[in-house]
Amino acid sequence: MDEEKKNEGVSVKELEGYAKKNRFEIFFCILFVLASLFTLVFWGAPTSIFLAGIGGIISVFLPGKIDQLSHKMASTVFGKEGTTQLVIGIVALIVAIFLAPLIFLIMGLHAGKSMLGLAKSVSQQGK
Repeated sequence: MDEEKKNEGVSVKELEGYAKKNRFEIFFCILFVLASLFTLVFWGAPTSIFLAGIGGIISVFLPGKIDQLSHKMASTVFGKEGTTQLVIGIVALIVAIFLAPLIFLIMGLHAGKSMLGLAKSVSQQGK
């Protein structure tokens, strides 16, 4: 039975179910792949790496503000109807193509905030 399933492939219904279940993972993977590829084409890797580092430094000094801004942006996007969310997602993908370093800046902001939170959490558990 499993051998037959392998030969048949994946049905459209199974793909739709997977996409609905993992929509955020799929979206962010596509966003990061596009940003990575197009930063090499248009901007060059040093610019994006530099902005990711700047984002990390800023978020270490302002983690509360970055967290508030992130939550406000996410709640605004997810408060909209599905079609509007789709349009916002498409705009984000277009930004990943033409303004890829901006995606790396945002990634740096979130990474710095997360790493600082992790370090504080682990250090408090040890005490």
